[in-house]
Amino acid sequence: MSTTAKTTSKGTVQMQREGHVATLIFDNPPRNMLTTGMFEELGRHVHALDADPDVRAVVIRGAGERLYTVGADIGEMDVVASWERREANAVAWLGGIHAVLDAIERSPKVYLCAMKGHSYGGGLETAAACDIRIAASDARFAMPEVKLGIIPGYGGTQRIARLIGMGHALTMVLGAREINATTAEQWGLVDVVTPAGEAESTALAMAQAIGDYAPIALANAKRAIRAGADLDLSTGLSEEMDHFVACVTSRDFDEGRRAFHEKRRPVFQGA
Repeated sequence: MSTTAKTTSKGTVQMQREGHVATLIFDNPPRNMLTTGMFEELGRHVHALDADPDVRAVVIRGAGERLYTVGADIGEMDVVASWERREANAVAWLGGIHAVLDAIERSPKVYLCAMKGHSYGGGLETAAACDIRIAASDARFAMPEVKLGIIPGYGGTQRIARLIGMGHALTMVLGAREINATTAEQWGLVDVVTPAGEAESTALAMAQAIGDYAPIALANAKRAIRAGADLDLSTGLSEEMDHFVACVTSRDFDEGRRAFHEKRRPVFQGA
């Protein structure tokens, strides 16, 4: 099943479904620039998928064969830059986008981002909010905002610095340095590098494998890891224990144990 929601601005976010996996596709040819309307649409999809018990993993990618996305539609900033309400416009605009990316981080679903070609600016910041990042060997990554007299505003100064460390983040942001997939993997910006042309199929295969696992285990593992990143070790271990208990008291755990002893594939229900 495939659906495409309407948006009030150029570009759209398509959604496709296959089993326990949904794919969200940035579609704004020729360079998949991300508009405010597309982020609003992305937010609606995230909200709907959170409420769908059949979906366990979500892949985000760009439409077409050439690239993931070159980032934000700079033309939209002409509205934000109105002198009369410049500060209020910027706060409202970024607040809406932050809410969408925060929702991806908080979602009980596993989000994977598949990147090819150009992966710049707001697109890279969107990828940083995902749980797993897969890149083709020909992908290039950059945060070029300082060239426009601004800084990354979709969470890039925070999420990307947490992923790759302050020194690498300063190099990318202050130097507007473009890096290749090998460097991105070495720095921890991406988790898996594939041959050119295989990032999306690899992400989908990984998402399908994840889709066979217990939804309660997936959601609790994600929460434990993300919460623990901001906690000291002792508090983090306590957090882990709470999430472990939530899993061990579930019917999915009973099903997993039965399937193991019966040497069959488990059928998890998310309960």
